[in-house]
Amino acid sequence: MTQSPNPATPSAVQPGGYAPAEPKTLSIVSLVLGLASVFLGLTFLVPIAGIVTGAMARKREPAGRTIALWGIWLSIVMLVVGILLWILVGGFILAALGIAAASGA
Repeated sequence: MTQSPNPATPSAVQPGGYAPAEPKTLSIVSLVLGLASVFLGLTFLVPIAGIVTGAMARKREPAGRTIALWGIWLSIVMLVVGILLWILVGGFILAALGIAAASGA
């Protein structure tokens, strides 16, 4: 006769015989924010939030390390691209103002 497990003691294995899945919530949020920063364009808050949640996920969720790294790298790339585009656009505006001032218009 087999004994039934004591319900008061926690078990590492679920009733179906599988171990419980480790949480990957922060890692997934980081990846989603990284992908959103690609599609949202020149926002600065979304990539920064992706970098922060990815860093938190790397410390708290070792099972989602790869997902978090993808989210971090996508966010970093889009943040750098956004900053470079803002500098480029600002340079064009300043150059146009300089040309207009030099021509006396």
